[in-house]
Amino acid sequence: MDQNTPSYKVLQPLILAATIAVGMMFGYKLNEKPEINLVSKHDFPKDSINYTGRVEELIRFIETKYVDTIHQEKLLDAAVQAVLAKLDPHSVYMNPTETSDQNDEMNGKYYGIGVENYFIDDTVRISKVIEGGPAFQAGLRVFDKMVMIDGDTVAGKKLSYESIRKKLKKKQGHDVVIKIMRNGKLQDVTIQVGEVKVRTVHSTLIPEIETALIRIDKFGTNTYKEFMEEVEKWFGPNKAKNVILDLRNNPGGYLPEAINILSQIFKEKDKLLLYTVGKSGKRNEYKSTGKYFFNIEQVVVLINEESASASEIIAGALQDLDRGIIIGRRSFGKGLVQEQYPLNNGGAIRLTVSRYYTPSGRSIQKDYSNPNIYAMDTEDSYAHFEDTTSSKKDVKYYTKIFKREVPGGGGITPDIFIGNKSTKQDSISSEAYQLLPEFAFKYLSQNPELLKAGINAVHDNEKYKAAFEVYMTSRLGADFVKKNKHQASIHFEEFKDQIERILLKINDYDTSTFSKEDKFIQTAISTIKDNKSPKAFTPLH
Repeated sequence: MDQNTPSYKVLQPLILAATIAVGMMFGYKLNEKPEINLVSKHDFPKDSINYTGRVEELIRFIETKYVDTIHQEKLLDAAVQAVLAKLDPHSVYMNPTETSDQNDEMNGKYYGIGVENYFIDDTVRISKVIEGGPAFQAGLRVFDKMVMIDGDTVAGKKLSYESIRKKLKKKQGHDVVIKIMRNGKLQDVTIQVGEVKVRTVHSTLIPEIETALIRIDKFGTNTYKEFMEEVEKWFGPNKAKNVILDLRNNPGGYLPEAINILSQIFKEKDKLLLYTVGKSGKRNEYKSTGKYFFNIEQVVVLINEESASASEIIAGALQDLDRGIIIGRRSFGKGLVQEQYPLNNGGAIRLTVSRYYTPSGRSIQKDYSNPNIYAMDTEDSYAHFEDTTSSKKDVKYYTKIFKREVPGGGGITPDIFIGNKSTKQDSISSEAYQLLPEFAFKYLSQNPELLKAGINAVHDNEKYKAAFEVYMTSRLGADFVKKNKHQASIHFEEFKDQIERILLKINDYDTSTFSKEDKFIQTAISTIKDNKSPKAFTPLH
């Protein structure tokens, strides 16, 4: 019942704007989601009070008397959003397009062309071509630029995503002709819209410690199935004994997928993993099944400030029950449960109906009484080397086995903290940081040799500094760069992180090439090598 939507991932807004999956957006729902999902669907209760008369009366007055022409649908959307804005940050309205996109994204397969992209310099640039999808079969490649769609120019015209979407949106089996720019040459690519499958789970083996490194991007309809496929790949032939679960940047998803994964880690039956409490005060408990298929020994979980909801459920349960060691930075802090209600216009609202609690009784939800502080909390956490946990000092919580004190409120605080590579970022450097995702992709497109050489070939040199300074000037202005010239160099480590993320995505998360400088993973490896127990760690306060 819980999915952290991208609109609340406040740390990297440019990533959100730039990395929309084009293929995902150009299609329609293949299947209805199961009823047991994190954001469950419902009809409005029959005994609900009818307030529509007052709203309709207001709209009628505006339409007939207001001096300017008003678009009714936009006015109604604004009214709905204004009402929900008075609630919590995760009770949201989704228009029909957003609702369809969310359904497609979580289903694991959809109808579209099968690409992801950045929107840089008013041009769509392909950042990933999903293997086996229509675009892949048609020969589209990473770094291709979309110039025309079915004869209409789309490059350099400052078009919105919505307008580009409309040009690409076609039914299954229909063709779309895209003129692309590749290596300075124009060529036409004809793509037949079809089914695209997207995996949410990726893994590799770290043989020296007999450990499977498993990354989960989100908790979609097929995540548990994919998780078991990866576990069987390594544990079936006895190549792995331990698991490093990488939940960094995982915004959450469907609750049953997270609970099923936890049930493979806990051997005991009826272990309390999570409970929720709604308006009535009724407590709903979720417990382990005891039906595990492989013997998983040590467990390490990697989290950061963008790990939310279902990711926090897994990290919280493993920490509270002293089953695993949590490494990274304080998680997002989303402990609210939503139910989804369809609207007549094809859109939907997600309404918070309860809160969830970890086995020790902790609420993960951070304080949202001040919307501005809430919006900046994740960025503030990232911007400092030291953790800035906003825990509840007046209430103490303890793990179930070793009775370690753990902070409550404001996300999951890791047992081992991994700080930001920079000692501190001020508000101005944050502006520069937000440019890194698209700059890193553009830099990579201009240095394609890095695709083969990998992240370890990226070095701190004058070439990078000069290129970033030019890019900052183009986006933030010469005055900014003149006043803050040092910003071009302090972000080099973060720049390498962005390059690595892009390389992993291009290579379908082939984590066998992960950076030797990834402190999260290297710390996890050391933890497993030393056979460390959760008993040795008390999370930072």
